[in-house]
Amino acid sequence: MNPVVSRPLLQAVILVCYWAVQAPSAQASGAGHCTPDAQPGRPTIGLALGGGGARGAAHAGVLRKLEELRIPVDYVAGTSMGAIVGGLYATGMGLDEVEAVLRDTDWTSLFNDSTERKDRPLRRKLDDELGLYGPRLGVGADGNILPGGAVAGQKVNLMLERLVSARVQVQDFNTLPIPFRAVASDLVSGEMVVLQEGNLASAMRASMSVPGLFDPVRSGDRLLVDGGLTRNLPVDVVRSMGADVVIAVNVEYPLLGVDELDGLLPIIGQLTTLMVAGNTRSQVASLGLRDTLIEPQLGTDFQSTQFERADEIIPAGYAAARERSASLARWSLTEAEYADWRKALRNCASGVPVVHFVELNNQSRFSDSVLLEKLNVATGEPLDFAALERDLRQIYALGFIRNAHYRLVERDGRLGLRIEVQQDQRGADFIESGLEITGDSRDVALDLKLAYLKTDLNERGAEFRGAVQLGREFGALAEMYMPLDDRLRWVFSPNLQASRRDVSAFNAAGDLVERWELDEVSGALTFGREFGRHAGLFLTLSHYAGDVSVNIGDPTRENFRFKGGEWSVAAIYDRLDNRFLPSRGSLAQLRYIRSEHELGADDEFEQLELGWFTARNWGRHTAWFGTTLNTTLDDNAPVYGLYTGGGFLNMSGFERDEISGQHFGFSMLGYRYKLNAEGFLPAYAGMTLEYGNAAAKREDIYRDGVLNGSVYLGYDSPLGPLYLGFGWSEENSGLLFLRLGTLLGGESVGRR
Repeated sequence: MNPVVSRPLLQAVILVCYWAVQAPSAQASGAGHCTPDAQPGRPTIGLALGGGGARGAAHAGVLRKLEELRIPVDYVAGTSMGAIVGGLYATGMGLDEVEAVLRDTDWTSLFNDSTERKDRPLRRKLDDELGLYGPRLGVGADGNILPGGAVAGQKVNLMLERLVSARVQVQDFNTLPIPFRAVASDLVSGEMVVLQEGNLASAMRASMSVPGLFDPVRSGDRLLVDGGLTRNLPVDVVRSMGADVVIAVNVEYPLLGVDELDGLLPIIGQLTTLMVAGNTRSQVASLGLRDTLIEPQLGTDFQSTQFERADEIIPAGYAAARERSASLARWSLTEAEYADWRKALRNCASGVPVVHFVELNNQSRFSDSVLLEKLNVATGEPLDFAALERDLRQIYALGFIRNAHYRLVERDGRLGLRIEVQQDQRGADFIESGLEITGDSRDVALDLKLAYLKTDLNERGAEFRGAVQLGREFGALAEMYMPLDDRLRWVFSPNLQASRRDVSAFNAAGDLVERWELDEVSGALTFGREFGRHAGLFLTLSHYAGDVSVNIGDPTRENFRFKGGEWSVAAIYDRLDNRFLPSRGSLAQLRYIRSEHELGADDEFEQLELGWFTARNWGRHTAWFGTTLNTTLDDNAPVYGLYTGGGFLNMSGFERDEISGQHFGFSMLGYRYKLNAEGFLPAYAGMTLEYGNAAAKREDIYRDGVLNGSVYLGYDSPLGPLYLGFGWSEENSGLLFLRLGTLLGGESVGRR
């Protein structure tokens, strides 16, 4: 063989074999993606988007500048917020929409799994009147107390799934319009986990699961948490995908200096930053001459939790990328080339899916039939994401459910919907608590409330609650709540109650002249029909007995006992967003009561109670109006059936129960201003103007009405709304008050 000929031939054979072996692995990371491969000679561009919480909104600004420079993005890897922005961009979502998500999403609400009140069933809304707003603790099978866990991500899951599934339905992240990787951390081993297949929304969610704030995401045998712990700036990840050039965007919080570490919170923040700073430095050091590092100038002005400042953070990313334009412009395409790349990117998205079947994975206490009654998914049609989320919110709002979410799945070549509902991990038994403080410049009363709630009596969600109140007033309650159909419309609720409370009488000067002690036990049967989440109609049959004894006042006045038997019809319409500090919505209540000898009553009388309340808000400003009219139709109610008024938001210039009569009515205008625009626990300043009275004759309520009002500071504390202020009346000099746990809109029962 001629050696001159054989050597080139041998080299050619070796080269062909080499590329035959290398080509599959080199192309593996991008195999199957629908955007065109880079033109011959053009290096592939990869984005490494780092974590930093709200500071990650700067990524959108960087992307905006890259688009202006006509720089194509061939690969994206993201950590935490970088995974959110990068994942959305990788689906083909336009930057205008990405920025709208960052700006318009209520992230504070998103990171709180609590169901918005408007989505709760009427049963859960009526729970507000019990004042059990303390933390709800689970009771394990062994009797151990189980506190609430971290955020399960109910709202985040739904948002991410909608944003992703409305554009693409893939399992392999290489087949996205732009190949993508999300970086998470294994909570058990501490290793970095690169997510490249499976559910895209779940991968994005795992990458941002800050330990202690969010539940870990389970993936096979692994528990995944925030990727910032192991790779906050995933340069090596995007390079391993095939990127020749890396554009890295670092938005992590800077380390503080000695003078800035002057308190507990700064020190805790510094420790968190140190946890990720080390792995970030090594990634920055790996950048080469062809790579570009972009670090938006966010300093310490922008916290990782300040999502509401996205409008300011996004431009910082744009400005930082503009400063690196000279370095970045090397990779710009011609206008025609970039237009072709963008067109291919838009054509990659598969659009809104059509589902052909629905399957339910139910791990909750409710039966399948109850949950399916809440779902209204039309098969064979494009999926209505808004309607699906509304249905899942209703399922979650049933209470004591950890998660209610969905996945798009494929069975035999057909696309379908898999609904997954998980039971609250704390079980079915709970301890509830509440604290109520009613104080003014003359008196203070404190009442502690404790309750036991059992939620798994049957598959329709029947419940038992036993509660006790200790303090100035004693109370005990045992009740059952039993839905009678799978749609949870018809309900039956028996209850037993006992109470001991003081009833006071005041003279015209506002001085206490008598105080009686009223002891009462009662039993009631309620049958009702609920209309959706907002309205209900209830028929109640009740019997009660008690005695009245004098504590302060005329010692010659005889104590007496009484028995009552009555039936009542009540209607309620409740669309308030918050029963304690409402900012929008309305509440209307109507009840007719008839006490009859045939039901065991000593006295016969009829009463009618009407109440209406509405609130509206404009930014930090909230205004409301409420009116109440409680009236005895024949002016003949006994002393234990009289109506009372007085106390904050109930004729604020009087002491609690200072005024009483056969009739009570008042109207109120209120205004509240939110003092802190930011923060999870808002504070308020407000005022009210009130007019009304209690009277023996109905016509005297407003004819002899008294003008009242209040000014106050309020704080939405973990124990409930706390108010401190001053109430005044044209009939007295006014009084200072302190109140914890007040219901706006009136309580359901206004009688003694």
